[in-house]
Amino acid sequence: MDKDIKKILEIAINAPSGSNSQPWRFEVKGNKVYVIALPEKDHPVLNYHNRGTWIAHGALIENIIIVSSSLGYYAKVEIFPNPNQTNLTAIIELVMGLSKSDPLFCTVPLRTTNRKKYKDIFLTESQKKELFEPLLLHFKGIKIKFIEDKDERNIIGESLSVNEILTLENEKLHKLFFKEIIWSSKKEFQRTTGFPVKTMELKPPQKIMLKFLRNWQVMKLFNNINFARLIANDNAKIYSSGAGIVAIIISNKDEDFLLAGRVMERIWLKATQIGLSVHPITGILYFWQAIQNNMIDFFSQEHIEMVNNAYEKIKKIFNVNENIIALTLRIGPSADPSAYSLKNSPEIIWL
Repeated sequence: MDKDIKKILEIAINAPSGSNSQPWRFEVKGNKVYVIALPEKDHPVLNYHNRGTWIAHGALIENIIIVSSSLGYYAKVEIFPNPNQTNLTAIIELVMGLSKSDPLFCTVPLRTTNRKKYKDIFLTESQKKELFEPLLLHFKGIKIKFIEDKDERNIIGESLSVNEILTLENEKLHKLFFKEIIWSSKKEFQRTTGFPVKTMELKPPQKIMLKFLRNWQVMKLFNNINFARLIANDNAKIYSSGAGIVAIIISNKDEDFLLAGRVMERIWLKATQIGLSVHPITGILYFWQAIQNNMIDFFSQEHIEMVNNAYEKIKKIFNVNENIIALTLRIGPSADPSAYSLKNSPEIIWL
């Protein structure tokens, strides 16, 4: 059975996480997998209350459920089983006897982030039904809203692109952003986290410019002519492209972020299966949560107001009242991405 568990985990870790941080480790005892959170590996600013980590773990757990089915196992999941062990996300007991494999199994290793501009082609009613209907029936308490209107997508795209303004106008975020970029294929073999520069889908002149902007003093000079805001304006056009933008809406509880990650992964895998690209965009949503709870002390008042205004615009379009937006995804047809995220081996401790 150990060989099966190793195979399941090797495939299941193809789950999205912030900057490919993969904030998890596994402990295996018999037929039980203990999923351990490593939030210190995740983004130090965009991980308010470890909620970025919980979303990543939700996607991971959903992958384990899907991949286990391919080997005939039913994955019995217990979420946050011990309140005294806050980093124990789940205990997953693998029970042999499942006769039918989940049809999304083959897409788990194929799922990837595509940051290219998408084609503005609407989804068919059949595609929307495939993407969302099963999830609304299976995951109670989670709301999924899909915005197709171009004018509304433009507003959402502009609001989400405020993330770039903050990242390039704030010294601390600037440093973190450039630290996460992997500049060459050689470096990819030396690092286990971060994202290859090719995944940013930059044109050659943009890539050259980005290297100059690694220096904070150079970045400050360019910001004197509102350079970060010009970049945000270009990114807003990309963010609003495609068939539509999905919001996963939940109550303001940590465990619901894990549930949101599971829902996200199934949407993403189904989209991959039917030939669509997906791009999660979450920065503003997490900055907003941290600001509301006084967890960020290095933003200017102008930037705080920009985040609050951006979130309010997004919230209004998705008609969110008491709940909060866990994450947004843009979906649509596109050319293949230029590069793919790093692939690692799972960290497994056999007990």
